[in-house]
Amino acid sequence: MVGKAVPPVLLAVSLLLISLNAKAQELKAPLNSPWEFRLLGHGAWYPATVPGTVHTDLHAAGLIPDPYWGDNMAGVQWVENEDWEYRAMVHITPEMLDHQHLDLVFHGLDTYAEVLLNGTPIGEADNMFRRWRWSIREQVEPGDHELRVVFRSPITKGMAMRKDHGVQLPHDSDPSGVAPYIRKAAYHFGWDFAPRAVTCGIWLPVELHAYDLSIDHLNVQQVLHEDRLKVKVKVSATTLGKPCDGAVTRLELRLNGAVMDARTGEGIMIDATELGFELVDPMLWWPRGSGSHPMQVLALEVQCNGHTRTIREERIAWRSVELDQREDSIGTAFTIVVNNQPTFMKGANVVPPHMFLPSAGDEAWVALVRDAAEANMNMLRVWGGGVYPPDAFFAACDTAGILVWQDFMFAYPQALSPKQRANIALEAKEQVDRMKNHPSLALFCGNNELEVAWNNWGWQSTYKLHGPDSARVWADQLELFEGALLAGPAQRAAIPYVHTSPLSNWGNERGLRHGSLHYWGVWHADSSFAAYSTNVGRFVSEYGFQSWPDSTILVKYIPGHDLFPGSSALGTRQRSYRGDRPILLAMERELGEVPTRLADYCTASQELQAMAYTQAIQAHRDATPICMGSLLWQLNEPWPGASWSIISFGGQRKAAYHAVKRAFEAP
Repeated sequence: MVGKAVPPVLLAVSLLLISLNAKAQELKAPLNSPWEFRLLGHGAWYPATVPGTVHTDLHAAGLIPDPYWGDNMAGVQWVENEDWEYRAMVHITPEMLDHQHLDLVFHGLDTYAEVLLNGTPIGEADNMFRRWRWSIREQVEPGDHELRVVFRSPITKGMAMRKDHGVQLPHDSDPSGVAPYIRKAAYHFGWDFAPRAVTCGIWLPVELHAYDLSIDHLNVQQVLHEDRLKVKVKVSATTLGKPCDGAVTRLELRLNGAVMDARTGEGIMIDATELGFELVDPMLWWPRGSGSHPMQVLALEVQCNGHTRTIREERIAWRSVELDQREDSIGTAFTIVVNNQPTFMKGANVVPPHMFLPSAGDEAWVALVRDAAEANMNMLRVWGGGVYPPDAFFAACDTAGILVWQDFMFAYPQALSPKQRANIALEAKEQVDRMKNHPSLALFCGNNELEVAWNNWGWQSTYKLHGPDSARVWADQLELFEGALLAGPAQRAAIPYVHTSPLSNWGNERGLRHGSLHYWGVWHADSSFAAYSTNVGRFVSEYGFQSWPDSTILVKYIPGHDLFPGSSALGTRQRSYRGDRPILLAMERELGEVPTRLADYCTASQELQAMAYTQAIQAHRDATPICMGSLLWQLNEPWPGASWSIISFGGQRKAAYHAVKRAFEAP
């Protein structure tokens, strides 16, 4: 069909409007496909998926077997020692170049990567937990450009960093010993619920970002006093300063569409302007079981001479959250206080939902929030050996009324060089800024178990850390976890911070009286389930008992001839150093027999787990208000095997899930 000719005047007006609109609105173009990958400098290129990992790309190309099948994970360990490269063609449009800024943005690179555009290096990454942004405006013109990302072996890089550091740090679950030196998910190196899968890749989205002004986030401060709420808002932007080049600027702050405050004038400095408002009797956000959790939409619009330049919207809510750690007649409290109300925390620890995270996607994180809500939980602790969850997880927690205890991602002692200090400082700032406006965010914690491990696990002897070496390691940990590197961003965001979990060790009377506690006597010391009633801390942030998933799940991953208790194939799915011993002892003690059929064995293990969690939760709740929290280990697992999870890999709820739901529901 042939269209009518457009009159020249109308065509000129249309082009002008398009140009004005392009100037007014920032552009984001995802770079999802097509991508290719190969062993660095060798062989043919194969299709790749972005976001993705090298392991899943190798499997999709038929170059390695499914790592989740049988004992295949052991046969693909060579992947971690190689360097890999990815490439894609990037199309630059005139509209992109019509903006003052054009950036290439990687939201997650795992972990050591060199980025090249048309063969020219533009930047390097060295942290899985950071966003990487590089300006390319002056290096491109309209058309296609080759983008290449080279991933270096994290093992090779880690060994070099260990040599530079000069001291071997504790690395219990990592035989290579490099995990403490690099900013990568600790569970990738193996854990007592996960295999070793040291992968790499473009694990989060990558995009082109064209803009004149881009607001990264709003700094929202709220102070609740009796029936009045004061709200202050400042802006963090990619380009700061005067947004309208001398023209009249208007900053307009809106709540649910209604204008609450505004500033108008020439030469307004956007990053130096504070807006705010006050509400009387605001609708407060409460955790699940304590009230409703209404959300609000807060928006800041920047106008230049009456034309919208950019808009930033955030879903927020009104609430206050504090951590009460006052000394009392018993010891030291550990109580989450929401809207001035001490609240008993009912919940679980969360680990990454997959060894190769892009394979799970945001949907798996959101499903975990749904599982927690349906189990009558009001808190999830994000464990420090995994990854920071995606925005979708926090949004789901906001909606469901689930509070989040967020560990910073440290599960090994950390080597601190000047470069690594700066690296970690940027990581902490980026992650805190991303999370801080979510009403679900209740607490930041510096690390998982590092203080209790240093003082009680014999690391000094095991790793020959004595004299100056010991002092150096401990000084680094004090600086990192009790100094300003992590505490500073949390405190500036007005989010409570504790330097470690637990604050007390199990196995002694003092541990039951002071702060948070990880109680592991039932698993690690073969105590009976009755021990839960006599080992109640002020806030029990870990406790647990293992079970196996249903045999119907195991059959999907283990050959049929190996489906019997005690088989070597089943043994690869048991990661705990204790093996099945605690399960076998509990079967004899609680059930009077050890089933010989796999289906019966799995069912019996789940029955035992349900009994354990029921007794623990009841003991914790009976001790209220002395005990103010019960977070079981763990809600989920990243692959199918024996674990402390109450939800099997793939989402099937175990018997313990239903028992926990009843225990948390009971008055």
